[in-house]
Amino acid sequence: MKAGLKGFVTHEYRKYEMPNIFENTDSAYQNSWTENTVSIGAQLNKTQGRTLHFNATAETWLIGEDAGQLKLDFSTDVNFALLGDTMRLSAKAYLHRLNPTFYQRRYHSKHLWWDNEDMSKETHTRIEGLFAYEKTNTKLLVALDNIKNYTYYGMTYDATSDGRTNMTAGVYQESSNISVFTAQLHQNFRLGPLNWENVVTYQESSKNEVLPLPKLNLFTNLYLKFRIAKVLDVELGADATWFTSYYAPDFCPAINQFAIQKNESSRVELGEYPFLDVYANMRLKGVRFFVTMCNMINGGANHMTFLSPHYPVNGNVLHIGVSWPFFN
Repeated sequence: MKAGLKGFVTHEYRKYEMPNIFENTDSAYQNSWTENTVSIGAQLNKTQGRTLHFNATAETWLIGEDAGQLKLDFSTDVNFALLGDTMRLSAKAYLHRLNPTFYQRRYHSKHLWWDNEDMSKETHTRIEGLFAYEKTNTKLLVALDNIKNYTYYGMTYDATSDGRTNMTAGVYQESSNISVFTAQLHQNFRLGPLNWENVVTYQESSKNEVLPLPKLNLFTNLYLKFRIAKVLDVELGADATWFTSYYAPDFCPAINQFAIQKNESSRVELGEYPFLDVYANMRLKGVRFFVTMCNMINGGANHMTFLSPHYPVNGNVLHIGVSWPFFN
């Protein structure tokens, strides 16, 4: 069979430096940690031909901090003719059993400090199927995830009239299984110069307090695409995004990460507000230039929109850009 097979061995050397405290004292010093890991793996794939393709990869860690880790990845697609066009059925699946990262297990700083030496490996399995039919510009994706020992950042604070105080954050693990169901439809339409692109995503998390997701997410892009004087390509249109309300992860500046809102009494819910951009894209030979007005519906300070709690997005912003590659 027209396929490729390979095996590999990897070695990683990692070094980290952070403050540490002398035992039984409050004196700090700069300490370093080192990690060495060795893994072996193999890959079998088939990329030639029109009908069937696949890729299977397996890797496991034998020595070091990540000993016992496992990654199994598989993807395949089948293409066949249907009503004068090509239909593609593809599938993906993986099993990842991975150690939490170094900074999830240990982090020392002036404001935040944790040592989580007893954390378990996170096991994440995913099965995904994709149906695509080029004649109607249709794609339908269905996926199911299951996560054991989900590792995430969480933050708490005191909500007062003066704002948020006593903010702190940490790393948490959810020992019970979390399942996530995803269904996504891509549907594009075209009638002469008129183009309409749509993406509809439905997601359902079994533990929204740990892994929050908006149940419905909509994206649409409507534009005219035409050519002027046979040399100037033009796209004039607008795109919009909308999603249902959910308790979006908050931003923790102390670790520069998004973290789950752990304050049940003061959690902030976001969503159910449209984001609209209007744009013009043009291309003249090798030169591309664009004009975009972002967040057209933003109503000013009294109607600020958010993608993360307490951090409003920019209001109406005009973007102008030019891309001009110089080559013969």
